Amino acid sequence: MSASVPFQRIGVAGLGLIGGSVAMAARRRFPEVIVRGCDDAARFAAARERGAISDGDSDVRALADCDLIVVAVPLVAMSAVLTSIAETGTSALVTDVGSTKRHVMQVARAARGLRFIGGHPMAGRERPGLDQADPDLFVDRPWLLVEGTADAESGARLEAFVRALGARSRWMDADAHDRAVAFVSHLPQILGAALMAAADVGIGEDGVGVAGPAFAEMTRLASSPPEMWRTVLAENADFVAEALACLAAELPSAADLQSGAWVGRVLARAGAARGRWQRKDV
Repeated sequence: MSASVPFQRIGVAGLGLIGGSVAMAARRRFPEVIVRGCDDAARFAAARERGAISDGDSDVRALADCDLIVVAVPLVAMSAVLTSIAETGTSALVTDVGSTKRHVMQVARAARGLRFIGGHPMAGRERPGLDQADPDLFVDRPWLLVEGTADAESGARLEAFVRALGARSRWMDADAHDRAVAFVSHLPQILGAALMAAADVGIGEDGVGVAGPAFAEMTRLASSPPEMWRTVLAENADFVAEALACLAAELPSAADLQSGAWVGRVLARAGAARGRWQRKDV
């Protein structure tokens, strides 16, 4: 196997936004590699038509002879899919793209014989589906990795793969991952939805003619699919509750606003913090 091609046969289980983007990016970066897909008949056919995959099947067990299997199914289906893969006795390295990691890592360890590394690309869009897939989705975005049952050499190959797709790899443990994404991913989702709901209750469609780009940017995530977020937030409820408590502690009272105390205490500090984050993200 060429050092520049970490995997010769790549299987993608779940051909939605993330899985479809992984497949498309892998085919573009490694045109000599076989990329197989697994999904229902309609999405499988659509993925072939878009050139996202070489071939595949509706049964995840058909991916068993791949070198790498990327599981991009909803969290609610993760246990069944990982168990089915493990039952094939595959020697493939298996990874996922789920938004939480503690439960996934437990499931992967319970699926005996599975060579698994947790994964989570911090990329996406508010609307799901293969029609939203983009081979550039991961460019310059973090791709978080969690050590599992696979060896260090497999971890290095997976890291090379995600970097080849344009992502910036970073290793974390499952607890640190879930706590971090509670603040930078799950809390923004809640805020976007709550802000949209509050404006709709408070001013209704009168807001359509007066809202500017800031409101549109802050409520973009309100278009996200509820069924996906129901599972994500339930699995990470403890850390999300911590994030919500931290947020509540930063919100102003009427007296804070009248005196200007909140602006000096929080807004100025937040601006400085954002500047530091941006410099580190370069």
